[in-house]
Amino acid sequence: MLILIFFLNCAFERYAPSAQTMALGYAVTASNHGVNAIRSNPAALTLLSKNELMCGYEHSLSGIEGLHNITIAFCRPMFGGGLGIQVSEFGFSEQKEQAVTCAFGLHLSDEFKLGVGSDLYLINNKRTGKNFAYGLNVAFLATLYERWSLGVFGHNLNQPQFGSTEEGQLPQEFSAGFAYQPFDDILSEIDFSLIEDNLRIHVAGELKLLNRIFFRTGVQTNPSVISAGTGVVYKFITIDYAVEYIPELPLTHAINMNFEF
Repeated sequence: MLILIFFLNCAFERYAPSAQTMALGYAVTASNHGVNAIRSNPAALTLLSKNELMCGYEHSLSGIEGLHNITIAFCRPMFGGGLGIQVSEFGFSEQKEQAVTCAFGLHLSDEFKLGVGSDLYLINNKRTGKNFAYGLNVAFLATLYERWSLGVFGHNLNQPQFGSTEEGQLPQEFSAGFAYQPFDDILSEIDFSLIEDNLRIHVAGELKLLNRIFFRTGVQTNPSVISAGTGVVYKFITIDYAVEYIPELPLTHAINMNFEF
């Protein structure tokens, strides 16, 4: 139970990520696309060519004490850009944290895209009751030179507040990433994220074979986290799987299914 409390304190407002995002160690600010971009860089929603629907489940810490993380997301091209919405729930029987994110990406030019988003949070604690808050997000995506891209994402810029104490305040989060794709089948990225005074470095790589099979891996610092995963594409369906290892804690697994139409 002490491990669970520690993890919850570290993972407050832990989004249910896609398995792809987890496998890449969250080094995705400059390269995520489709539904995966809703909560990592909404500016990338401008790259949509079809509607996408995603359902995902994260077996957090191997399901200790009933801990779970589930999500459903949808996005579509719209108004010269892309619109997305994602709903998730994280927690266990004593406390559940739910979030609804709406995001829009605007295509300003071939080299520059802008994204905005908003989160509505609901925390349901059996002892303290329910609390609401909302957060505001801004992002951009830029092509620097041929196969280099830069992504920047500001999350919870208004510092959402639950109740009247400092303990109920969600901190601002900033992330910036550089992605390099030397070939169509190879992608690498390095991200830097900052939450309060906590700087983290994320490094990831992805290999695509036969345009149908993906192999991914990522590492993070502060604390050290190692992740890996794979994905398979069949016609309009993509299935992704990821596993995340944090020293001295049980493994976390994630799986999701994406549909394009």
